[in-house]
This record gives sequence, structure tokens and C-alpha cells, in this order.
Amino acid sequence: MGYSFKIINSSAGSGKTFKLAIEYISKLLISRNDEHFKSMLALTFTNKASAEMKDRILLYLSKKDYKSKNAVMKEISIRTGLNESSIKEKSSTILEKILYNYSYYHIITIDSFTNNIIKTENPDKKDDSIVELDNRIYIEQAVEELISEIDDDNELKNLLVEFANYKILNNKSWDIAYDLIHFSLFLDKESNRDQVDYFKKKNFKFFSQIRKKILSVNFQKIKYIHDLRDNTLGLIYQNGLDDNDFRGGYFTKYLKKLITSSDFKLNESTEKSLKGESSLYNKTLEKIKVEIIERIRPKLLNNYLEIKKSIIEIDKINSSLSYLPSLSLISRIEDKIDIIQNENNIRLISKFNSRLNSLIKSNEAPEIYERLGSKYVDFFIDEFQDTSKLQWKNLIPLISNPIHSESHDGLRGSLLIVGDPKQSIYRWRGGEFNQFIDLINNHENPFHFERILDKPNINYRSSREIVDFNSDFFTFLSNRLDIEEYKSDDLNFEQKSYKDEIGYVSIDTSDKESLFLKIENQILDLLNRGYYPSEIVILVRKNKHAKEIIDNINNQEFEFISSDILQIQNSDNVQFIISIFKLSLFGNNYVERKKVIEFLYTQNYFESNYESLNHCFFSNLSKIEVNDFFSKISNKQEFQFKHFKSLDIHNAINYCVSIFKLDLEDPFIIALMDNIFEFLENNEDSIKSYLNYWERKSEKIMLSMPDNQNSISISTIHKSKGLEYPAVIIPIYDDNLDENISKDLIWLETPFQNLKNLKWTLMRTSKKLINMGQNANEIYHRTIHNNLIDSINLLYVAFTRAERELFIISDNSKKQNSKTHSFSSLVNDFLVYKSRIDIYKIGKKIINDTDSKNTENELNNIENKVINIRYTSKNVNQAKYVSNTLSEIYNKDKSAKVYVFFGNEKLVNLVNIYDTNQYLRLSSYNHFLDLKSLDYDYVIMTNMNEGFFPFTDINNVILEESKKIKFDNKSQEEQEEYIHNLFYELIDRAKEVHLIYDSDLTSFMSGEESRYIKQIEFSESDRYNYNKEVIRTKKIIRNNDSEIIKKDNLTSKRIDEILTKGISVSTLNKFINNPYVFYQEKILGINDYDESNYLNFKDQGTLFHSVIDKAYSPYINKILEVEYFDEIIKKIDKISNECFIELNSNAPKGKDVIFIEVLKKCIINLLNYEKSLIEKGNKIKILSLENNLRSNIKVKNNLNVPLIGTIDRIDTFNNKLRIIDYKSGNIDSTNLDFKNFEILRNNHDHKCSNMLQLLFYKLLASEKYKDINELGLCLFKKHDHPFEFIENSEIILLDQIEHLIRDIIESIIDSKIFKDSGNLA
Repeated sequence: MGYSFKIINSSAGSGKTFKLAIEYISKLLISRNDEHFKSMLALTFTNKASAEMKDRILLYLSKKDYKSKNAVMKEISIRTGLNESSIKEKSSTILEKILYNYSYYHIITIDSFTNNIIKTENPDKKDDSIVELDNRIYIEQAVEELISEIDDDNELKNLLVEFANYKILNNKSWDIAYDLIHFSLFLDKESNRDQVDYFKKKNFKFFSQIRKKILSVNFQKIKYIHDLRDNTLGLIYQNGLDDNDFRGGYFTKYLKKLITSSDFKLNESTEKSLKGESSLYNKTLEKIKVEIIERIRPKLLNNYLEIKKSIIEIDKINSSLSYLPSLSLISRIEDKIDIIQNENNIRLISKFNSRLNSLIKSNEAPEIYERLGSKYVDFFIDEFQDTSKLQWKNLIPLISNPIHSESHDGLRGSLLIVGDPKQSIYRWRGGEFNQFIDLINNHENPFHFERILDKPNINYRSSREIVDFNSDFFTFLSNRLDIEEYKSDDLNFEQKSYKDEIGYVSIDTSDKESLFLKIENQILDLLNRGYYPSEIVILVRKNKHAKEIIDNINNQEFEFISSDILQIQNSDNVQFIISIFKLSLFGNNYVERKKVIEFLYTQNYFESNYESLNHCFFSNLSKIEVNDFFSKISNKQEFQFKHFKSLDIHNAINYCVSIFKLDLEDPFIIALMDNIFEFLENNEDSIKSYLNYWERKSEKIMLSMPDNQNSISISTIHKSKGLEYPAVIIPIYDDNLDENISKDLIWLETPFQNLKNLKWTLMRTSKKLINMGQNANEIYHRTIHNNLIDSINLLYVAFTRAERELFIISDNSKKQNSKTHSFSSLVNDFLVYKSRIDIYKIGKKIINDTDSKNTENELNNIENKVINIRYTSKNVNQAKYVSNTLSEIYNKDKSAKVYVFFGNEKLVNLVNIYDTNQYLRLSSYNHFLDLKSLDYDYVIMTNMNEGFFPFTDINNVILEESKKIKFDNKSQEEQEEYIHNLFYELIDRAKEVHLIYDSDLTSFMSGEESRYIKQIEFSESDRYNYNKEVIRTKKIIRNNDSEIIKKDNLTSKRIDEILTKGISVSTLNKFINNPYVFYQEKILGINDYDESNYLNFKDQGTLFHSVIDKAYSPYINKILEVEYFDEIIKKIDKISNECFIELNSNAPKGKDVIFIEVLKKCIINLLNYEKSLIEKGNKIKILSLENNLRSNIKVKNNLNVPLIGTIDRIDTFNNKLRIIDYKSGNIDSTNLDFKNFEILRNNHDHKCSNMLQLLFYKLLASEKYKDINELGLCLFKKHDHPFEFIENSEIILLDQIEHLIRDIIESIIDSKIFKDSGNLA
């Protein structure tokens, strides 16, 4: 037992929590002080792990019966030397001490421990900051506020404009907010603190100078490449060689493409051929030319290698230039975030470790402990493989001081570290795999003690077949992928099973089509063999895979439960409520009106009032005031819109539910109300403020369900860590192991030899790093290797969750092209290794005896008082339970005396929503410290969570000031004793007690049950019986299938009107791309509603067109001359601002200022490009701008349909007639490569919409303009060559175009349904 520093390298299933609990209890038992637990600190990484460890220790100390009781007693006896009687006697004493001094039972998450220390930073000021887990919202706010400051800060404006222009130059979106947000999220990782601290100290002048120097180097490198290119080509041609003398002409083709930096690419095949590793020339080449090539080959190779070296340098330059603007703003963004934290009284969890590090640097460890009020002697760290470098760095000085000295009872302090490097799957969150390996291998040791290493190899979780399979499978993988770390004795996968009972493992293969059927059949097989649904789990890598399973498997025999995967925004009920919220702010949003009508129709709210959904739309989407709209759609009970707007958010939801006959117990509506409840803790109670929050957070708001629902769980592998299930099903997809590696950013130190004052630059992880020197090469290969280890570890965690049966279903849809870098290929390779084709099985399937399973919560003594303990996720279900319980009580006893305690007084509002009979008014629910009596028949206590009860902070409760002062003047021990006495007197006098707690473990405030519930559960007296159950929720109801709009007389009439008025190419493209969008926009007349402070994407395009038209309009029908362009450029500022004000009625501000500058830059670039064409002797004459043209086409039934359109520009270029369409977005020019008309007719993904548009314009203009030679686009954002044309468009005959357009129009006429294709408009 005597150790100072011990490491348990504990593989999956080897009893990690068991060993921690045994070590913890043994330390307690050998201490002479029964309250030694006050000097012990155990750190975990999740609330769930903390709760499990706490409960396990209490269970082992108690006299309760449990499965491993004999093994626990034996292990403790070996470690302590105590006999069973002494262990039981002392355990009983310690258990009571812990339960009644629970505040000193320090088993907490590392983040909670860090927060506790940070809260002591200012001892004279009470720190009641709220811990915020999601940093993105505040980073977004900081970036938004920063951009808004450009109106008054020219230096900032110039920097951001320069950044936006640089992005345009590289064919990216000008919107810098996206880049700044994602860059800030990257920098917020603690692994980047050194670089952040370095760049924070630099001012704008530094970055400006660095940029100039880098641009100068860039110019030199580009010139050098051009000189080398010309020199090499000259050498070739001067020696009488031509392009075809080199194999395929590839070498000279490569050289000739080296024009702009975007063309600079390395060419491995060229390098190999020049080095003689492959053919440089054809075998049939005449001998004299071969001799010439061989003579000049060294010079050619040298020139190529010099070009290569310069291209590598330019890659670094481009990367540096792209990140310099963001780096220069680090200080300002960090300052903004600090201000936001202070204003909102929050503390971002992402800042914890760096802030603690600063505290530790400025304070000695004893001083920090003194502030905490605790002096720890024994330390336990769980899941050490997930510890970040900074977390460990912070813990070392806090641990080192106590364990190097003796405690007051003569015992030395100790540190126990437990973990498993093979389960390291949180590298993306800062977990450091190699840190633990170095400790295990004794390469590092921060203490003055030899570490003791224990590596248990017995697996207590899984059957022999599962253990043997995992040992075999992962040993195969580590050899197959050559992972050296896993070949050592300390880190291999060898284990033996403790269990005697037989198990089962199966690997099956599947294509994508049959995957869901195989999963469904496997579930049914398990259920038929006696497994409970709650004993089965499906593990997936990604949330989207979980959603696919839920969407594609719908069986009445079972239901799925999936916390943290099901987004509540995918619920039709929730979206309906959100639509009504939006209409309360923007009543003329017809998109939301349409959503409301469609939902109500699919719910049969209108009963049989309408023949079809289309009829319902036409009847209710007229242009009327929003109040009248709601009156019109109301059925039996009118929805009073003004009354709705006067309600608080929760009651507004309740009103919607009541009027529109929704189910208030729908799990998704409950989740929405829970989310609003949490939102209101720190925000104003208004729909507007919540909608702002919803727009930013909705994708992350998940359906949270309590455990122990009798459903089949679907979980991500990351969430399953630490859990175990009797039966596990794992679908393995063909995802690449390195699919996200290109998104990873890495720091290169001292990137440029002649720029010593730039210490760091950023690069994306790519093969380019291999050629950037030894350091970059090592970083690249280390990143690839670490990513490979992460992937294997993820599979290891998944495969080791199973106790009895493990089912792996691998995607083999790409079997013929199997790649070792996909997850499914690893499984398929194992099958090949085992000489199996499609399936692998070991062991035997189990028939479960359901009669032998224990029922939960059997009562010991039926005569004792029963305490009803109920748990659920979050708050709304607690309120619902209170309401239901009150109803049961008062229905059987109208005179009952009831007391309800609300740990959060705002819960009263939720209870009132469900308490339709207003029974709460008959009850007493004043604060616990304000009890008028202790004589109640029934006691109901909510929020019975540690941290809520017992409470310490009563500042915000409704209570007489004198009582507050009296309570605050007590010490913590006195407060807890006072609450303790009141609690037990209250429940002892009551004849029925209900204690309810929130079991949700995902928030920073853990879902740990109150100490009083633990006291009741672990009490050694027979004073109470307890009945513990989950508050069950309703089954999740799937959304109704979307209604398919069928053509009827109303739609036919509207189509006739469209055809009579005239049809545009945008209408045709909408129909081809998505018939439902065509229906919504063209038949119903509903367009997206955009409420924004800045120009939307459509307005930006309009502004581009307006400025260029205004610029060129004075020169229509004139041959353009050089001086015209100079005149326009001088006026471009004035023209741009005038056009903006015409469009927006106000001068540009904030982000619009940046857009205007980008717009001017793009248009000046276009003007200069056309000016250069004139200077080269070309002749351009603009014939028309924004030309509204009209033509006609005959379709079936001899119907004459007008074709209408506005052509941006018709001009002549060297007397050739051209049609030009302006585009402000990024366009893939390869989509102008005409292949056939069938592609245009079936343009479901919008790729060919621009080509169809140009062909349509050719047909439209053909009556007025004959012999149109070219059809093209003018791409405003394309820097080097803004014009792109359909190649050989003059050979596309008008008859062919007319036939195509006729076909599309007739498809609209003949269409029977308007189905949503899923493509965006």
C-alpha cells in the first residue's frame, strides 16, 4: 500500500473504477483520521465518471449487498492488512462521516477543480460567474463587434479590407467574419497559447512591415521561377529540341503553365523523369537527340529543383499572407472576449487552464490551497490519457508539494494515475497520448520518486470470445499499420477474460442499401433471445450516422433513444413553434406562414376543410396582416395574436400548444422548453432575444433523455467511453482515416530565413510540408501517425464496450477498391487475414433468461416509510411530475397539507403550465428557510441535486432580509447542519415524500443527486425504504412525411398565368433544379425572407450589376478607348456609394463598408483588364446594358409562350457579337464545357444553370441580333481572367436551343407533382 507515485495502465474492461475505489478506500482505512477523505482529491474528466466513482466508493463502504462484495473485501484486506471485521467497522464510521460532511468528499472533474481555484483569485470579492461551455457564441459576438468598429477605425478598416481583397484574389468568399471566427476557435485551444502570447504583443505596424517583406520575397520568387522557366525552355529549344521530344510533351507543358502563383504546382512525375527514375523521352527518339537531352539533363534537373524550392517557399508565403490579418487581430479579439465575459458574468471553460497557469505562476501551491480551504495529501487522476499538457503542467506543482512532505498523522502524500493510452480519443480536445506513454515508459517523471507501474491484463467486462477477438484484431491492426507504440509489453492488446460464460462475436459485410435492414434484423434477433432494449447499444463515429439509422429504421417492436444526437430543430413540432415566434417579429415572412400552414395541414388541424395542401396554401397565403392571417387559419378556437405576443416565452409555447392541439408532453417540445428555461437564467424573457440565441445555437440543442428508458441506445463512440452494454452493434463506414487531416493547422517555427523577426507561421496539413525542411517533414509525419493512432483507439473503445455479444457490420460497397486508409477496409483486411470472405463468427449466441433478472428497487421493510426518488433530464419533466403528483394527492384528499420545495424558484412557472387545476395554489411552496410549519402530509422536493440542495447562496430567493442575514452569518458547517436538521424533521413527519433530481450529466453543473438522497440510499439504519425510478417520457413521434404537392386546377391555372405573362430562364432553372422550390416561388409567390443588418447575397449581386451598369452606360454604342476606363476609375467611389444608397437608403456601415471596398476593387480589376485588351489593339463596343428582351416559342397544343429576360451586356469584341452575363459569386468555369443537351435538361444539381442561361439568352436575342458568336460570363471576383466563354458556342444551333427550351416548358406543363429534390434554390 505504501507508494508515493503509482501508475495503473489499465486496458479496457480491466476494472479501472474498481481499482480506483479500492485504492481510495484503502487510503482511508489505513489513516488514523476517520475524516482523511477531506485531504483526498480525485480528478475525473466527466461528470458521469465522477458520479460513478463516488457511488462506487460509497457502495464498497456500505453494508449493502452487491455482486463483487467478496472480491472488494479481499483486495482491501490485502492492501491494508486489516481483517474483515475491522474493515466493516471502520468503513461504517467513514461512510457516515462522508455522507454528513459531503462538501469535503472531493471527487470532481478537473474542470470543476480548476474553476474552484480560479474563483479564489480575488479573495475579497465573491465570484459567482457562470461557467460557459460553448465558446463559439462569444467568439462570434467578439468578431461581430470588432467588424462594427471599422466605421471609426481606419487602421482596422484598411486591414480588414486588405484581408477581404486577398481572399477574393484567391477565389474565396470576401466575407472575413467566417475566417476570423474559425481562426479564433482554433486559437482558443490551449495548445496554441505560446503563439497567441507571442502575436498578442505585436502591433499593426509589425504586421504591416512583415506583410511588405513577405510580398517582396514573393515578387522575387515569382520572377525567379519565370526566369528559370524561360532559361530552361531556351536551353531546350536552343539545342534543337522541341516539345514532342520529351515523353508526352509533359515537361515543356509543365514549364509553360508556370505563369501565375495559382499555377505553381510541384510535379513528382517530372522530377522522377529528370532524375532518371522514369522515362524522360520516348524510346524511339533518335540517338542524337537522346545524347543532347542526356547532356543537358543535369541542368534541367537543377533548374526544376530550383523551381521546386521556390514553389515551396511561395506556398509558405501564401499561407502566411492568408493568416497574417487574423494573427494581427488576436489581441483585439481576445480583449473583446474578456469584455464580453465580464459584461455577461461568465467564464469560458476554454480559458480555464491558461488562467490557472497564470495563477500558479504567481502563487505558491500552499497559498492556493489556503484559499481553497483544503489541504490535499492524496491525489487520484482518472483517464490520464485525456489530460492535456497544460492541465498536467498545472497539476504538477499543486501535487508535488504535498506528496514530497508528511501529513500531520505521519503519512506521506501520494499520487495514483489511472488510464489507458489505447483509449486516448480526445486529442482534438487537447488530450495528450504521448504524455502518458512517456510516464509509463519512465522517459519522464516530474517527481523525486520512482514510479510504480501496474498493468493488469485481466478483463472483467467481456466474455472470453470478445476479449480474444479484440486481442487478435488490434494486434493485427498494429502490425498491419506498423504502429510501434502498440508492440511494447506495456501497451499491447493482450488480455485474458475473467468470465467463464460463453460470448459471441460476428463480423458481417454489407452494402449501403442493406445496412439498415441488417441492423434492424440484428436488433430483432437480440430481442427475440430475451435481451431488454436497454441492454442493446448501437455505436457510430458521427452524429449523422446515428440520424441515418433513426430515419431509416422504423419498427413497432422497439424504439431508439439517443441523447446528444437528435437535434430538436429537426422536430416538426419545434419548427412550428419557432415559425410562430418568427412571425411575432416579422409578420410578413411568408416562408414562415407557409411552414405554419403546411404543419397544421399535415397534423389534420383543418380536418376536412381543404381538398389538398395546395388548396390550403392558396386559401391562406394571401397578402393580409399577420393578425388576420392567424384569425383565418384558426379552427374552433381563435389564436389571438396580440395576446400571444404579450406572453412570456413558456406561456407563449403553452398557448400555441393549446390552440393548435399539440402534445405538451412531446419530448421535443419538452426539450425546447428546457432549453428556454436554461436560456432565461441569464437572458431577458423575450421571443426576440431567444430567437437571436436560436439562430446561433439551434444546431447544438439536442434532445436530452434520462438513462434507464426501456429503449435501444444509439451513441457516438466518444460518448460511450467508460460505458458497457451486454450487446453492442457497430456499423463501420467507408470513411477515410485521414478525412479531416487537411483541416488541421500546424505552426511552423522561423518559416523564412531572411525574416527572423517572424517566429511562427501557419500551414494546413498537407504533403507540401514534406518538402519544407526537416522540422515541417517531422510535423507532417507525426500528425499522420497520431491521426492513425486516434483512429485505431476509436475502434478499440467501440469494440471493448461489449459484455456478451459484439456485432460488427462493415461497409463493403467499395470492396474492389479497398484502401488501407478507410475504417471499413481495416475490417475487410482482417477478414482476408482470417481467410473469410464476407462473414466471421466466433462463440455462441446467448438465450437470456428474463425471469432471472432482478427487479429494481425491491423494498426491504414494507412497514417503513417509503421515500420516492425520481430522476429525469433537466427541468420540465420535474415540473410535470410535480403537477401529476399534486393532482393524485388532491384527487384523493382535498384537505391534504402539501409542501413543495423548488431548488430553482423559476420552476414554479413551469409547474403552473402543467398544473391546469391550479393545485399548486393549494400547497405551500415558500422557501425552505421560510417554512411556517414542519407538519405536512406530503413533501415534494425538486432540484435535489448537489449544488442546489443543500444551498449556500440565497441572495436571489424570495425571503425576508432578516432571515437571509441570519443564514448568511452562519459558517458553511452551521448552514449545512441547519438544513440537515430541517430536512429530516420535515420528511420524518410527512407520510409521503417525493425527492426529484436532474440526472443530466452534460452541463458544467453535474447531474449528481443530492447528498440527502445518498444518505437515504446508503443509510445503515432501517429507517427508510426508497423507491428509485426514472420519470419516463413519451415515445418519440416521428415527423410526418412531407406532403407532395399534386397538380390541380389551382396550380394549372397559376402555370397558365406564368406562361401567358412570360417565362424566364431563372424559372426554368428553378424547375429543373427543384420542382418544389419552383412551386413555392413561382406558383405560391413566396420568396425567402431575409432580415439582416447588412446586404444579403442577392442584394450584393444587385449592387455589382448596378455599379457596372452605371459605370459603362455613358459609353454605349461607342468603341471603348483607354481614357474611358481612366474616367470611370476616377468616379468609381462616387458611383458605388450612390448605388448603395439607392439600394439600401443608407450609407454603408460595418461589414457593408468592407463589401463596398471589395466591390470597387473587383470592378477596377475588371476595368483594368478590359483596358489592357484595348491597349493591345482589341476593339470593344458595348451595344446594350440591362437589355430587357422578349421573344416567343410555340409549345404543345399550339400554345405561344413568351420568353423574357434581361441580358446584362451585349457587345462586340473585334466585330464579333457576344452576350455577357455578370456574376458576382464564385463560378466553376468547367461547368461551361458543353457536352450535350441532356445534361442541361437534367440539371438537378444546378451545375449547368449558367450554361442554360446563356443559351436561353442566345435564343432570346436572336431576333434582334443575328450571328451571335460568343456566350460568356464576366466573373467580377476573378482576378486574372474575368471572362469565361462556352467553347465553340457558335456551333450550337438555335433550333437545338429552341427544342431544349420547349422540352423544359412542356415538362412544367405536364408535371403531375412538385416534389422536393433536396437541392437548394
